[in-house]
Amino acid sequence: MISRHSLKVAVITLVAAFAGFSSAQAQRHGTEPIVTTGSPAGLIKKIDPEYPVAFVIHGAKGRGRFRLTINPKSGLVDEVKILQSTGYQDLNKLAVKALLQWQFQPGTRSPVEVPVEFDIQGGNRILH
Repeated sequence: MISRHSLKVAVITLVAAFAGFSSAQAQRHGTEPIVTTGSPAGLIKKIDPEYPVAFVIHGAKGRGRFRLTINPKSGLVDEVKILQSTGYQDLNKLAVKALLQWQFQPGTRSPVEVPVEFDIQGGNRILH
């Protein structure tokens, strides 16, 4: 069985390799990607957005707000609307992709607003 952490490291390494960087390069510069999201009432399944190392290396970060329309019978997210952009179309897409996988308790009031922040802690931005 593969742990969630091992899978995350493998995905970061794969994306970094595709972008021409290694995860070791990002680690040497002390950068750590962090994604935070709100946790609204009734949430029973939460998928965090991906934050590819190529975005981190280039300093792409931002905070957005998203409105989720929840199906009252199933608790699944039917629609995600961007209320405030993260500042990057690709980060918005990654947030929407994850939020569409969330699940709430059936009967949860809709819509729900969720903040999503992509941040980089530590290190220096790598310039090419």
